[in-house]
Amino acid sequence: MLPQKMKVSEKAFNSLRRLQNNTGLTVNIGARLAFFASIERSFTWTGEDIQLTQRELDKYTWLGDYGDVIEMLLKQKYPKLGAKDYYKAWGSHVDDGATTIEGTPNITRLITSA
Repeated sequence: MLPQKMKVSEKAFNSLRRLQNNTGLTVNIGARLAFFASIERSFTWTGEDIQLTQRELDKYTWLGDYGDVIEMLLKQKYPKLGAKDYYKAWGSHVDDGATTIEGTPNITRLITSA
């Protein structure tokens, strides 16, 4: 469902870099946490276009072992989207979640706020 090569928005990338500077978590791990944080806070993508232009990585690097779970959550939340729109929805969730968690000062705070 999601493409084999994926990118995030510039806004998300900058937020994830700040998170990396604070916690040492890599951008791809931060993107996974951002996605789940966004789902947890009930963010809903409304179809707006999002420019996914930063840090092209393969799908497995972005999603890790959670690829099937992430795709299932997207299908459950957005049952009528096409493949390209699932990619935009994923990017929007990473964008939303990244701004939520970017200011976390350390890993301990990130874990205890969950």
